[in-house]
Amino acid sequence: MPQKNNPDQLTLFSDLFSQSQKEEEKTDVSQPNSTKKKKNKNTSKYQNVIEENIPQQKEIIEEKKSNKENIGLFLPFTYEDIIKKIGEKKSRLPDLIVPVTEFEEQIIQVLADMKYNGYLLFLYGVSGVGKSTFISSLQFQRHIPISQIAPIDASKLVAEINSPLKLQELIKAIKSEINKFFSEHNGDDGQLCIVIDYLENLSDEDQNNVRAFFRDLNSLLRKSSVLIIWPVTVQKDLDNMQNLAKNYSSTIFHRRLPYINFTGPPLNEYANIAKKTIMLLNDGKSCYEFQLNDSDFEKLKNDYENKPTEKRLIRDYLKDIKNLWEERTRYVSELIKSIPKPTEVWFIFSYPKAEDVIARFAKQTPEIIEEMWNADYKSLFAYIGNNQREATWKPQRLTLALSTYLLTTKIMYLPTNAFVSCIAGYFQEANIPIERPELIDKCGNYRIHPSWFGKKRVENTLKTTPLFLQLSNIPTRPGFRSSGAVPTALTNAQQPFEQFNKDISSKKISDQRFNHAICLALKDAFKDDLQLTFKHEVPHPFLRNIKPDILIESERKLICLEFCYTNNNTPGYVADYVLRKLDKYMKQIEDNFGLPDDFSW
Repeated sequence: MPQKNNPDQLTLFSDLFSQSQKEEEKTDVSQPNSTKKKKNKNTSKYQNVIEENIPQQKEIIEEKKSNKENIGLFLPFTYEDIIKKIGEKKSRLPDLIVPVTEFEEQIIQVLADMKYNGYLLFLYGVSGVGKSTFISSLQFQRHIPISQIAPIDASKLVAEINSPLKLQELIKAIKSEINKFFSEHNGDDGQLCIVIDYLENLSDEDQNNVRAFFRDLNSLLRKSSVLIIWPVTVQKDLDNMQNLAKNYSSTIFHRRLPYINFTGPPLNEYANIAKKTIMLLNDGKSCYEFQLNDSDFEKLKNDYENKPTEKRLIRDYLKDIKNLWEERTRYVSELIKSIPKPTEVWFIFSYPKAEDVIARFAKQTPEIIEEMWNADYKSLFAYIGNNQREATWKPQRLTLALSTYLLTTKIMYLPTNAFVSCIAGYFQEANIPIERPELIDKCGNYRIHPSWFGKKRVENTLKTTPLFLQLSNIPTRPGFRSSGAVPTALTNAQQPFEQFNKDISSKKISDQRFNHAICLALKDAFKDDLQLTFKHEVPHPFLRNIKPDILIESERKLICLEFCYTNNNTPGYVADYVLRKLDKYMKQIEDNFGLPDDFSW
């Protein structure tokens, strides 16, 4: 089944927060051990244990703070902007490369004929077609025998405009690069490519200086196996410089390829380039986290197919993507101004294999705590196409349901032993109609170990769960529960868990009572945290027809916990449950805030 559009998750629209709220956020994330939350001594002890098993907290906090300060989409339109963004990390450039086979083959042909001499190769292409990115990619393509690309910025060679010394300085710079390269390399490890940047034409240069330049350049290339690439953006300038060079020597050019008419990457690669660029230059966040999905890229590509070839520029395509993002986020930001507090919906699954299944649907980003367990759009959308859900879940509707200030969705698991512990510790307070002897009977249906009934045991178990850690703003380390005493506890919890599910499915016991028990356990675990309040089975404050299993309120947001009591461990069941529940939330939002039904833009 094709997997179409996708956003994972991001708390977008930083401009919606007041300045004071932003300052509070910065204060919170910069003081991990003394946030505004007041933690009890047990939490402090547990945090020490966590710190032994995860990267240093300080680095995580600084990373998180940096992410909060750079929430907007960065999408560069020039090669220079890319280089400024990545700084010294130029090794990341290959991540942006989309092969342009037609033009790579022409470069290889020229290089193959460079035995003892070099060539000057004009690279003609209109501004914005991707010449600079293409040139930089040559060094990273293993099938292209170029070991070094040496750019020369002609604009910096002399201080004076139109100085007669410019071309002399350019020849000196070329000589310097050639001498440096051959002093450090032998002829077996690839060839040197020199790029003349920011010298688009020679129309303002003295003709004697131009002739001297091409004479000296020809002399250099007859002695050195070097490729010099000269980008040009205007056809008239290309013709003029070719004629000037040919007047001195025709051997300065390759006999069949005196220049390359570069038209950029193929149109069907534009979307791929845009997505790669977004991910590389936005801390690994996908386009989907910026309210952009596959249908947006496809529609824009179709629009470009109707343009003349010379108007199909990758730079313009990136600009259009950026414009779409700006338009969309402004629309949504206006929409959500009327929302009192952002709502997050956390779907909790507790069956024995839940951890492995949930990993398919949730982001695993412990270094960015607020994004940990965020629902993965693409994984859910794979269960939407070509079925009855397709009419309900238009791409933008699902985007809004997963990854905006309007609504944020997380999918996580509560380990089976933690779930059973909560029930055992609070079954009386939650009025669960089962007696303790029946729960601990070794030959009965539940077979809960007597030690699991102590509230202190419940609290300690709960504090190791993703649910507790996420609420406490502590990173969850994936795989943390795969060794030690945990597997034994999970095994011991399987029998009572299955029986509790039978009780719920047969309507012997209402699931509301189990929700009540978990709510009581959470209250006790966070008894010293005055910022969080826990209520079970109460209506959402402004989505009045929504009654989450547990409602958690903090100063800045509402968290709705939705527990799925099942032992069906198929991924399809997870997707079905999440999408059905989310549809109810979205319908309430649409009714309350006037969203169009399809929200397709």
